[in-house]
Amino acid sequence: MKITLQDNNSVLFLTGNILITSIAMVLLLVSVCFFAGGNVAAWQFPTAFVLTAGMYFLICKKQLIDNRSLIKAILISIAVIIISIIAALSLYDVTYDGQSYHQEGIYQLKNGWNSFRVLLPKSVNMAIYINHYGKGVEIPQSTLYALTHQIESAKATNFILFSAVFCLTLSLLLGLNKITPFKCILSALLATCNPIIINQLISTYVDGQLALMIQSFFITAIWLIAGSGYTSLLLLASVIVIGANVKFTGVVYIVIFSISFLAWLLFNKKIELFKNVLYTSLFSGVVAILLAGYNPYVVNMVKFSHPFYPLMGKQKVDIVGYNLPNGFEQKNGMNKLFTSLFAHTDNQISNKQKTVDLKLPFAINKTDILNASKVDTRIAGFGPFFSGILLLSAVLLCLLLAQPGKFILIKNMLYLAAAIVVAVLIMPESWWARYIPQTWYLPIIVILAAELYAANKFQVLKLFLYLFLIVNVSLCLIGFGWNMMMTALVNHQITKLKASHQIITVQFGDLKANRFRLEENHIPYQERNLDGLPDVENFIRSDSKFIIPANVASFPESKFLKWAEQFK
Repeated sequence: MKITLQDNNSVLFLTGNILITSIAMVLLLVSVCFFAGGNVAAWQFPTAFVLTAGMYFLICKKQLIDNRSLIKAILISIAVIIISIIAALSLYDVTYDGQSYHQEGIYQLKNGWNSFRVLLPKSVNMAIYINHYGKGVEIPQSTLYALTHQIESAKATNFILFSAVFCLTLSLLLGLNKITPFKCILSALLATCNPIIINQLISTYVDGQLALMIQSFFITAIWLIAGSGYTSLLLLASVIVIGANVKFTGVVYIVIFSISFLAWLLFNKKIELFKNVLYTSLFSGVVAILLAGYNPYVVNMVKFSHPFYPLMGKQKVDIVGYNLPNGFEQKNGMNKLFTSLFAHTDNQISNKQKTVDLKLPFAINKTDILNASKVDTRIAGFGPFFSGILLLSAVLLCLLLAQPGKFILIKNMLYLAAAIVVAVLIMPESWWARYIPQTWYLPIIVILAAELYAANKFQVLKLFLYLFLIVNVSLCLIGFGWNMMMTALVNHQITKLKASHQIITVQFGDLKANRFRLEENHIPYQERNLDGLPDVENFIRSDSKFIIPANVASFPESKFLKWAEQFK
């Protein structure tokens, strides 16, 4: 199938390229600074963007791509970055992992920690995870923090990469010239609005960014097959560098999908492209592990004899046992995966007495709705309707294959789906949706195959698939409304504490990131044990607490805030 770059999609294609490559460039630039003994600084993010724009100018000149498209893409990219920062600053990260160690890591990097030279002391909250997990998300985020001096701006990289991957996906679908523009936009949105991505968009969790890199890898591979040349090779390298450093599973997925892609190229006798992809993958893989990933991979190997410490090796730490839903202890991997996919959407860690029960596909209850938008939902984390969506997709796929000659047409899409299934089954804890974000793309692949090769058939079935996908994604958007309420409550607390003009007495628990909000708002504080004391209030969505100053004990509160408090 022919895919072309035209006026309607070249700007989108270049915008996606520039934004993703800019993030990879930040990661590499900071890594070089770390090796040279430097630190995270405000100049690194804008410098990386300028370097990226310069590289694409040279590549576009070599490939005879119109400069006007590149200039538009650069301007759009700048607008995306600015809007992303504004959006990130508008909402607080009130998640557990975000407030416990992701923001702590970003803070330490911004404030002089060179993770290649030294490890943080145990006195730093959850230092074991900050020291030894991948930093492909936190390093670019820390440069934005250095630029704005507001830690919530770090979340902007989520919005930047979301916009980039949407642009890439839409550019590909438009380039096919076989699907209507409306369905191209809808399909690109549904693909990119993976519940793992959407639910973590306004947090510093990293699984959403891994999902974005996986989607980018698929899109880039298809563009390379279509003959997009050096632009897509550079994009492939960027995706590998970022993806391998988001988290440990990123390395596993990058390797699986790279081998799958290379095997496809070899089988289809695309030898020249095979060589280009092989060399690019090997080079960028080495850079990803030895340069950008010096900490954690090299540091972990040298100090603890395993690159994936603390999750593997002789001194490994169990992070799954506590999170395992009741009844999963004796199940094998396949059983846990099946149960999780076909159960009600729930976050059972809060109730170990509750067992996980299977449900009828498309059945929904209050528990489903309440948990659909959570950042790390443990059971049926792809949403309440995903089990039914999978079944409808299977029916549609069978109907497609039953059509004479269709297997030949969709065999490549089936190969991609098979690679995804392998990458799911190889994960020991595949029951937890955020560990296998690629699962979301299975029904997307099937419905796109139907649009491409059976455009005028199975209309009712396709309509139901679209509708359930839309509703499933819409349930995730509830989280944005909830976060807006929490943000309003946090702002009210900050306003109240500032109005006291006193030193605030606090006790920080596991979620020590609350101190950043006090410092950014110039609120002085002192620490002491507050257990059992009167007039103590918890910071919103936190185990940290403070003594309410007497002069603001009856601080005015709007009806909206009183209503929002019941959702804490």
